[in-house]
Amino acid sequence: MFNKLRTNTHLKAKADGNGLEVGFYSHVARIARVHQYGLRDRIVAIGGEVIYANRYLLTPEQVESDLITKIFKDF
Repeated sequence: MFNKLRTNTHLKAKADGNGLEVGFYSHVARIARVHQYGLRDRIVAIGGEVIYANRYLLTPEQVESDLITKIFKDF
């Protein structure tokens, strides 16, 4: 499931003069937030609540941070 969430179909990117922002949109954002921070959610609308463990979806590694900085430093 998370491999599909990471595709560019579900990701949005926004850039301005001060930085770059990458995130999820619509109902995918809610699912990602619940799993990223280990929140409560219902599996089905009338079902009981489940507390999810933290499962990080977006965790930039130092190499990726350096690459992003190198790409966008000239903007």
